[in-house]
Amino acid sequence: MSVTIAPSTEACAALVDRINGGTAYNLDVLATYSRLDVNPIDEIDRLRVDVIAVEETQLSETLAVEDRTSHKIAIWIRDKLTDLTGESIDERCLLVRQIFQRVNNWDSADGRVRVWETDEETRMTPDKAILNQHQLFVAVIVLRVEVEAS
Repeated sequence: MSVTIAPSTEACAALVDRINGGTAYNLDVLATYSRLDVNPIDEIDRLRVDVIAVEETQLSETLAVEDRTSHKIAIWIRDKLTDLTGESIDERCLLVRQIFQRVNNWDSADGRVRVWETDEETRMTPDKAILNQHQLFVAVIVLRVEVEAS
């Protein structure tokens, strides 16, 4: 069978759909997928949720022509805060946790995309230096995702 979509694109698109389909939270702007690296201090003027493919590895587990692929995917949650009150920061920390719960150990309906684990690079609370210097809430969820062979 011929490949019609890159596995990393398939994984990121599935995660974006999963995040955008959440009902426990409200995103002002829908999550998006990009191939470009995210600089946490980019000009952010509102809430952004970016799904970025970081790494892709071809697994060699069977004698088949092609096996699953493993991906490291980062979900960046960033927002420019107009005030640094505990309440506004707590609201964003809650959003990060809700997105994490929505994608953690998730399998797509067709079973092609599976979230296997959360990486140690995950930061569920904001980077304090960026928060204090730029009034920018920055958190990241890093996942290992596998995509079935085409």
